[in-house]
Amino acid sequence: MEQRSQMLKQMQLSRTEREREAQLIHDRNTASHATINDKAEGGLDRVHMTWTKEKLFTERNRNRECNSNVVVRDLFNMKPEWESLNQSNVRRMHTAVKLNEMVVNKSQGAHLVLLNMPGPPSNRGGDENYMEFLEVLLEGLNRVLLVRGGGREVITIYS
Repeated sequence: MEQRSQMLKQMQLSRTEREREAQLIHDRNTASHATINDKAEGGLDRVHMTWTKEKLFTERNRNRECNSNVVVRDLFNMKPEWESLNQSNVRRMHTAVKLNEMVVNKSQGAHLVLLNMPGPPSNRGGDENYMEFLEVLLEGLNRVLLVRGGGREVITIYS
């Protein structure tokens, strides 16, 4: 969980960018499965990308400008970590700790714990906080199934 929240912090994507990124990953996976199936069925068709020197230089310059802008922006936005903590995040973590204590106490002999959870918040920094909340909430629990829904759904498990 910590690695996921670290990755989210490093990516610094907006909600629409995150959705596009997820769609790209999905498209790549489906495309790779399709190409594997095509290779098994028939001959190989290859596409060769051609780069001119002009394209190469413009791409390099664009990447350099983008990277330098990010570094300068980060320098101006640096704050100590304790300053960035606000009261609502502290309250959420306190809630997660208390919920964790209750769930661990009530489910000591359980083989599986089902938790009905809301979806992640829609604001930009909400995903990181949500992942940290889940990490604290699930600490000490062996098998947990997180279910997203409004509570009206019926879950039937046969063992």
